[in-house]
Amino acid sequence: TQRQLMAQGYRHVQVWARGVDNQLFHPDRRSAAWRRRLTDDNVDSPLLLYVGRLSPEKRVDWLASVLDALPHARLAIVGDGPMRPQLERVFAHRPVHFTGYLRGADLAAAYASADLFVFPAANETLGNVVLEAMASGLPVVAPHAGGLLDYVVDGETGLLFAPESQASLV
Repeated sequence: TQRQLMAQGYRHVQVWARGVDNQLFHPDRRSAAWRRRLTDDNVDSPLLLYVGRLSPEKRVDWLASVLDALPHARLAIVGDGPMRPQLERVFAHRPVHFTGYLRGADLAAAYASADLFVFPAANETLGNVVLEAMASGLPVVAPHAGGLLDYVVDGETGLLFAPESQASLV
């Protein structure tokens, strides 16, 4: 993009470096202890992971339908925000573990200890958490929308669902 813009005569074009620390976010960070914690000692169950702010636009409540369709799966929700109390009620009788906000090595271990990253938000411009999940070795389920399309390749690095269809997410 930088070369194309400069070829069109734009000056002072810089690459805005956004990225992920691939030394921190790496499959080698997988941890049996974190797996036990995130699955409430159900380590053989498939572990789905959501990381991000708990706010309405993230549509974390959509993941209830996913759990209902996958009765043997577990879900770990990493993050905090204004929707946390409501989400705790939505998921009260489902196999969900809320960690609250994590960072650094704890966050990296949470990613690497899961099996699949699920991201229901359809309005992301970058979705840095998706990049962190991918660097941690997780396949991604994300909406076919926004900036996520720059790096989630349907059928290769993850699966994309119709952004306004909860059934498609399931």
